[in-house]
Amino acid sequence: MADQWIVYLQKFLRALRGACPIILFFLISFAAVYKLSGLQYVIVASVLTVFFQIRHKQNNNTLLRYIRLVVIGGLLVVMAYISSLSFAACVLLNLAIPFILVFTQSSQFNPKGYFSYAMIFVFLSLMPPENVSGLWKELIAFWCCTLFLAASIALYRRLTASPARAPLNPGQILGEISALIPLLARPERQKELEQRFAALLQGFHSLSYHQKFFSYQTRENQLHDMISTLIQRFSYMIADHEWRGELDEARIQALDQLSAFLAELSADLEHGSHQAAVGRAQSLLNDMNIPEGRVRIFCRSLLHMAVLILETSAPGENAAHPARREKRFDLLRQIKSRLTTESFEMRFAMRLSIVMTVSCTVSYLLPITHSYWIPMNAFLLIQPSYEDSSYRMKTRPIGTLIGCLIEFIAYPLLPGIGGQLLFSLLMISLMYCSMPGTWYQPVFSTCYALTLASMTMNEHTAITLRLVYLGAAVAIVFIVNRFFFPMRRETQFAYSIKALFRLHNHYWDIIRSGLYGLTSLSVSCEILTHFHMNYSECAAYLKKSTSPSRDELKEALLILWHMFSELEQMHYLVRTKSIGLEENAAFLRMIDAIQEELYPIIALENFPRLEEELHYQNPDVTYVLTEYLKHAKMLLKYKGSIPF
Repeated sequence: MADQWIVYLQKFLRALRGACPIILFFLISFAAVYKLSGLQYVIVASVLTVFFQIRHKQNNNTLLRYIRLVVIGGLLVVMAYISSLSFAACVLLNLAIPFILVFTQSSQFNPKGYFSYAMIFVFLSLMPPENVSGLWKELIAFWCCTLFLAASIALYRRLTASPARAPLNPGQILGEISALIPLLARPERQKELEQRFAALLQGFHSLSYHQKFFSYQTRENQLHDMISTLIQRFSYMIADHEWRGELDEARIQALDQLSAFLAELSADLEHGSHQAAVGRAQSLLNDMNIPEGRVRIFCRSLLHMAVLILETSAPGENAAHPARREKRFDLLRQIKSRLTTESFEMRFAMRLSIVMTVSCTVSYLLPITHSYWIPMNAFLLIQPSYEDSSYRMKTRPIGTLIGCLIEFIAYPLLPGIGGQLLFSLLMISLMYCSMPGTWYQPVFSTCYALTLASMTMNEHTAITLRLVYLGAAVAIVFIVNRFFFPMRRETQFAYSIKALFRLHNHYWDIIRSGLYGLTSLSVSCEILTHFHMNYSECAAYLKKSTSPSRDELKEALLILWHMFSELEQMHYLVRTKSIGLEENAAFLRMIDAIQEELYPIIALENFPRLEEELHYQNPDVTYVLTEYLKHAKMLLKYKGSIPF
């Protein structure tokens, strides 16, 4: 028993050490806002502390991000004030603002992207200023805290002994891949290969998903996309062992040459001649004389991608720059992909908007003090997934009850205003040491809120209202989660599976367009990233699933992964004009048939006829299409298990 308490104490001390910068930021912000503007505006300090909590260990705290926070945050402060002026404004803005923030800032791969900005609007609308003069006070407090946020993060990054690790640059990534390539031909070192590659791959796809709504491609993003594609091509070779049967001296030599070139390229990206490196890559492409197969395609596609990386990273006119029309098309495509009831963004945006509109309307109409606790609790209870919301609807009441009990015992013992403030600050400091969503976090937040509330009203009344308002918030969230656009994990899994097939279909469209001109690499890379994000989501779900068809779905998922790898290779072959003009008609018939037979459901009746047409001048094209059709036919075995 004593040992267990020691373990708990050690965990708490670790959590306290980690939370110390956050606590310190909050206390200073709280004191400054309290001194300058008064107790009514200290909620601004709580809101900006969330931004510090999220950002203080990140590397991308640029001036632009702070300007964005000042402008958008200031606008949200104003919108929060306007929402308090009339019933119509309350309904309309609580319906619109949460929806817009989720729709533009979140995705199924970044589900909480909306949270920090939404918190500004929601929390500041709960205790609005009385007039325009008070609004200016709140804006000034917000902007001052933002300046303090920037200064605090800069100071933390300078003083911390363990700053956030900078992401690998393209040169470093290529250097590591060059070291791993020789291991492909060494089966006895497979475990080392997988471990080193896993370390390289860790978090890369999440970083690759750089595009937010209303964002355009930059040269830096394009380079990141190309590196992501290159890494993915390497991952195909690690996961698929069948190709090792074709290894011979010529292929091993080709892998060694590729490794040596990438090692040189790694240094060239830092300080060398780009043009000279392009020449070396072209020379290797021209001199490569190994039979068709996976190794040949791998080596040639990596060299081709290396050329694109060099051309994109070169300064001056050669740098890729998307046309304005392409930007508009990309924006419209993003809107279209999200404007469907099957998209994560649409479903959660609707749920959050309904919850906030109903809870804020109830709070607005109730002639009872502190009714804002209803929308505040509702905002914290509603989560992107149904399961997470259900979990919080269990843990938050438990923590709130315990917090109310502690407050009931402790409050009468507190010595005056000073003691009450000190106790409340101690409670919120302990809250920052707690894991969000746990039962014990609301213990401390409840004590903090009740102590501040009891300064202006009876303690017993405050406790009663806290419990009643929490019950109302739980009821609202439960009803909305149950009946309005529910997003259970199995539902999201079904949508993700459908998305994998849609991405296959979309990739064939990209390949089709490549027959008539150079396709946008940024678009294909985005599809690639989306595929692997969805794949990871599906794999994570199946890992925990108890479904009787879990094993079949795992196999189907792996087959889809193989097919996508072949799609990516086919795109490379089309980009390099490996299909002759006289073969275009046959290739287009192939694409039409594949799209018809595979999406949205597997049919495959025409596949024998397709296989008869696999006679292309370039043997690589024939090889890749043969492999693709082979894996497509394998899907038939698992057709009954796939949730179309």
